[in-house]
Amino acid sequence: MNILLVHNFYQQPGGEDVVFRAESSLLSGAGHYVQEYTVTNDDVSQTPRLTLAAHTVWNAGAASRLAQEVRRGAFDVVHFHNTFPLLSPAVCGAVRSAGAATVQTLHNYRLLCANALLFRDGPVCEACVGRLPLPAVRYRCYRNSLGASATVAAVPYRRRKRRLSG
Repeated sequence: MNILLVHNFYQQPGGEDVVFRAESSLLSGAGHYVQEYTVTNDDVSQTPRLTLAAHTVWNAGAASRLAQEVRRGAFDVVHFHNTFPLLSPAVCGAVRSAGAATVQTLHNYRLLCANALLFRDGPVCEACVGRLPLPAVRYRCYRNSLGASATVAAVPYRRRKRRLSG
């Protein structure tokens, strides 16, 4: 099987990175052809803030590049680990349109919660789950920043809206 593994590395290495590398090794060791497509948040500091915000919500350029990669490599499956913030949810639909099946490992609750933890100030918080994520903005759930929280909260909203409208 031809498999493309996709991952957005954070600046500080963590468990997601370990799982990504282990999966690549295990699949290759089992005889599958594995190619990795990665980006790193080291590039964030060189990206203008408004561009980064727009790309976090919906990165059409990354989607197009990944779709081209899928067509060029004739991948059967694309396995996403982390798409935040440089790839965005746009990449999932793009690779499906290019003919690959998709799988996504969820290492946190980012698709439901701006801070990815479903906690706010101690207790469990599900205020944004399944609805317009305005509480995330109100409480500045991402890095205690109004702008950053609005951007990150827009990701699941945009994703849901896109899915509903086709």
